[in-house]
Amino acid sequence: MKHSSKLRSLLLLLAITLCMPLFAQDNKQKEPFDWNPVMDAIIQIESRGIETARNGQYVGVLQIAPMLVRECNDILKSRGDSRRFTLNDRLSREKSKEMFVTVMSKYNPENNIDKACRIWKMGIGYTIKGSQKFVNRVRSVMKQQAQQKAKSKE
Repeated sequence: MKHSSKLRSLLLLLAITLCMPLFAQDNKQKEPFDWNPVMDAIIQIESRGIETARNGQYVGVLQIAPMLVRECNDILKSRGDSRRFTLNDRLSREKSKEMFVTVMSKYNPENNIDKACRIWKMGIGYTIKGSQKFVNRVRSVMKQQAQQKAKSKE
């Protein structure tokens, strides 16, 4: 009886050990998250896609404040990356999107869409209550844009 129990335990351990690589995720091989649908929806809400849009200190398609440019540069510096963003980069759709991805890579590594919306609307000290309407709007625009994209493929 003891032998069969030990044998079962050994076989179970062997099976688990052999199956582990099937369930393990290798972050180096993982595809980067595609933030484009989220960013495109936020761009539609924030600026209607107008690269020169301004609202006080907020500039560009993603309505980026100078403080966010500084934060992005701090993130890049902490990673040993020599790239830096300028205030004028806020006027570039591509550079604005790069800043969005930079912020999300630090503060939202789990790539949670709702969290991304909340961070973008209110910063890292966001509240659920204060950001829920924005999350709902982004989700709605994302749905509309996905439907339009599907129709254009027909």
